[in-house]
Amino acid sequence: MNVTVTGATGLIGSAVCRLLVERGYEVWPVRHSVVDLRAPIDVNGVYWNETDAVIHCGARISGVAGQLADPAAAVTDNLVMTARILEAVAKAKPQPKKFVFLSSSTVYPAYGYAMKEDCIAGPDLHYEGVGGMKVYCEQLCAFYRNKYGLQSTILRPTAVYGPGDRSDHVIPDLIRRALATPANEALQVNGSAETVRDFVYVDDVAEACIAAITGPAGPFNIGSGEKTTLGDLATCIAEIAGHAQVRYAPEKAAAISYRQVDISWAKKQLGWTPKTSLQDGIKRTVDWMKTR
Repeated sequence: MNVTVTGATGLIGSAVCRLLVERGYEVWPVRHSVVDLRAPIDVNGVYWNETDAVIHCGARISGVAGQLADPAAAVTDNLVMTARILEAVAKAKPQPKKFVFLSSSTVYPAYGYAMKEDCIAGPDLHYEGVGGMKVYCEQLCAFYRNKYGLQSTILRPTAVYGPGDRSDHVIPDLIRRALATPANEALQVNGSAETVRDFVYVDDVAEACIAAITGPAGPFNIGSGEKTTLGDLATCIAEIAGHAQVRYAPEKAAAISYRQVDISWAKKQLGWTPKTSLQDGIKRTVDWMKTR
């Protein structure tokens, strides 16, 4: 089976490519820049008309600070890129059997419990740009299914982390701080220890992407199945990096205080279950970042 993966050098895309190759798939890795993929795409190009499935991992990402400073940047690039790729895939001859789209848990409001797939009531204000863009991209998937018969599966991952993460998201940021801070000093953490997140290891997300090739339409939440506080995370990173103490700065708290998703539907419909504990995932990520 031939699978095309966009964003093949990114955090998720590279993991998807690696696992596909290990399982004997033939992989077309699309490594073009976001700017390239915003341009009109040749619908008869080799990526689209010789593939059985497309996993769309390509994206321009930014943390909360970037979204607040320039909310339109990621919106415009990602929306146009996804629309161009959907157009090419839907009109390719023969048409690929499946299009897997990585949406995001930012489509959900900031409620204090684990979100189910039917909980959409509009994204939280801090994620209004990227969350609204992901909602519309999901609607585009439905449009191309209804108009051109393109079968798609939508995945909504939470906070993805792991080796290869070069972003400024909380886990790589904390690990960088831990590695740069002398062991006899406390690890500085910006935020409250009570902040709740759902951190999912990149290989578990990649496994979900592969399961989605033959799975139903979704949408499906992809998370760890565990509630992790910033305190839990900081303690884990501090211990692995050799720090005895952690110091918090609550005045620099994250945009929202609670984000978790319910993954029971993905377990049932995709036959997928996350396998990597936070301790193991952080250890692998710290080891990788030590070499960089």
